[in-house]
Amino acid sequence: MKNLSFTALLLLTAALSSCETTVDLPEPPHTPRVALAFTLSPNPQDSSFAALFRGRQLYISNSQSAFDTRQLEGRTDATVDLHDDAGQVVERYRPRPSGTDPQSGFFLGPPGYYKPVLGFRPQVGKAYTLRATLPGFGTAESTLTLPAAPVVESGTYTPRTAAGPNSGEYTGRLSLVLRDDPATANYYLAFARLLDKQGNPGNWSAIEVDYDSQSNTAGSIGQFQLSSPQQEYSVYPFADTDVNGQRIVLASDVRFYTPCFPFTPRCPEPGFIEVYVSSITADTYNFYLSRRRYYDSDGNPFAEPAPLASNVRNGYGIFGGATEATFRIPLP
Repeated sequence: MKNLSFTALLLLTAALSSCETTVDLPEPPHTPRVALAFTLSPNPQDSSFAALFRGRQLYISNSQSAFDTRQLEGRTDATVDLHDDAGQVVERYRPRPSGTDPQSGFFLGPPGYYKPVLGFRPQVGKAYTLRATLPGFGTAESTLTLPAAPVVESGTYTPRTAAGPNSGEYTGRLSLVLRDDPATANYYLAFARLLDKQGNPGNWSAIEVDYDSQSNTAGSIGQFQLSSPQQEYSVYPFADTDVNGQRIVLASDVRFYTPCFPFTPRCPEPGFIEVYVSSITADTYNFYLSRRRYYDSDGNPFAEPAPLASNVRNGYGIFGGATEATFRIPLP
């Protein structure tokens, strides 16, 4: 009797495991809207620091429904204007060339990126509104006020190892001190790159955080960290919430490489670390923070939902603002 009961239980388990249930989920309602990303800055874009400024170019696309599996692409048919606080148009944007150049064969980039055409330089402390329209879509818009530039008091680089006769690798400790304004809430980002002894960018790797260093504390919660413009998941915004009005220190062990060694006139020796420190708006801070949470969830179905922050009315995306200060640190 016990054997019969056990056999019946096995058969029942096998039968249940072979059952399959199909559930039809209704498609969530979706109104297609303009989707955009843009960081406005009073500083002219430095083409020699392409990795940083490429991510700040105006990009226009449109939203898709949750069940739409088509590859999302940028749009080249948008009308985009920048307005000052009096409502006057101060800048217009036109699509950048995309696809493959028929004459040179070079790939110019994906569609969806736009460039300014009037040469307007926005001013710190002024409010600006970006408006974008696509055919058949409503007008999306967002407004911001450009923050003041950060104040960098000092910066140092202490080498731990220098490039040897058979290696182009450098490691050391990078430190930067900011003086925070106690009168306002401030938000910061920091990037760094290498320059040669004449102050020109060279053919070197990016300056990266040395996570293998035993003394490195980068990654600590609430710490001001060096970001990487090459990797969206390695952008670390910082808020002065707990240190308002105090001196803020960025301290991190870093490493960088030169692909050609020993040095020649065609492969100059690196001479400076140039740090870009950005004051960013609160919306920009919230967007970068939400994007980090999104990447950290890594598609985990059990993770807490990580929607991207948006400040675009009647649309989706981020209209961010950033004002830079640069500080050069000579290499010993």
